Amino acid sequence: MIKKVTLYILFIIFILASIYFFLNKDYYQNNLVQKIENQDELPGGHFILTKSDGTTFNSEQSNKLMLIYFGFTYCPDVCPTTLIKMADVIDSLGNDSDKISPIFITIDPERDTSDIIKDYTSAFHEKIIGLTGSENEISNVAKDWGVYYQKERIEDSDDYTVNHLDIIFLANSNGEFVDYFAPKIKSALIIEKIRNIINKD
Repeated sequence: MIKKVTLYILFIIFILASIYFFLNKDYYQNNLVQKIENQDELPGGHFILTKSDGTTFNSEQSNKLMLIYFGFTYCPDVCPTTLIKMADVIDSLGNDSDKISPIFITIDPERDTSDIIKDYTSAFHEKIIGLTGSENEISNVAKDWGVYYQKERIEDSDDYTVNHLDIIFLANSNGEFVDYFAPKIKSALIIEKIRNIINKD
């Protein structure tokens, strides 16, 4: 009886936390953007995660600019839209695309296995690098980049979705923050920003 009550309480807490995040998603996103604009607290940081082929990706050894997006393969809307945009950026850059690493970091390592991530990212573009890690590793990297996410149970189902921020980050070869791109920003503006940086180098 006690065990059932405990599980029920934990379930209620989980539901309330999910509702809170969903209702405050825009707040988290706007808060991050405001910190960036005010130079109060810039996101970013070095990370070591696992690529979809099982090898290690070390951001300090990339020697390239990085376009970084946090999402998950079961995402029904914003993730596919964003990866289509990233694919468009890669193709539009032409030969300059070799100077940038487009990166997709899963925030759902429980379901997103290496094989699933590989199939998912390659469906958008072969150059997109899918990364995963332990729950703790993903949580730490997301925290460094100011990315908040929260699991949310789907009603009348044992399945869940993940509410998360929808921002593309641009980082230098050391994993340091350079710029960010909100959802409504067109591919052309991202391409222009990247070309300006490449031309300066």
